[in-house]
Amino acid sequence: MRSESGYFVAVMSTRYPAATLALALVAAAVSGCAPAPEPSPTPTPAFASEEEAFAAAEEVYRAYNEAGNARIAGESSPDPQDFLIGEALEADIDGVRFLQEEGLFLSGVSALTSFTGVDVADLSGDPTVRARICLNGRELRVLNSNGMDVTPQDRNEVVAQLVTFVRVDDQLMITTESDAPAEEC
Repeated sequence: MRSESGYFVAVMSTRYPAATLALALVAAAVSGCAPAPEPSPTPTPAFASEEEAFAAAEEVYRAYNEAGNARIAGESSPDPQDFLIGEALEADIDGVRFLQEEGLFLSGVSALTSFTGVDVADLSGDPTVRARICLNGRELRVLNSNGMDVTPQDRNEVVAQLVTFVRVDDQLMITTESDAPAEEC
């Protein structure tokens, strides 16, 4: 003869195997037979110092600028969009689309002339790094579909930007780029 609780378990295991497993886990936890949960590892800080965070952000920006110069030269790799997320990615997509729709393309290179760390937020968790970037675009030209130079005559050859980086997984990504006063360069 089967006990009432044995009957319940037998019926549950044949009709509702997931419920039986849940019931067994609850019973083991209540009886103290379940192993103790592993302590979660202490999170490793993203960077040991602001200087380290700024150095990592500068490395990312230099690689991004080189990828942009490679794209201008007609190379498909590395893709500058691999360094972007959020507003910065949307702006790059819009910029590429605008040039294509207008029949324009770029020629030349831009050079990073300075990188100055501004601040770092949440150094020990998922940091946000802000930096002022100065780019020299003296050699960068806008050409039309006939190859004629249509670069605006009044453009600034040196551009200052405030760039924000965020940590995504284990790497920094550029999330925003906004104009900064050119005299800061």
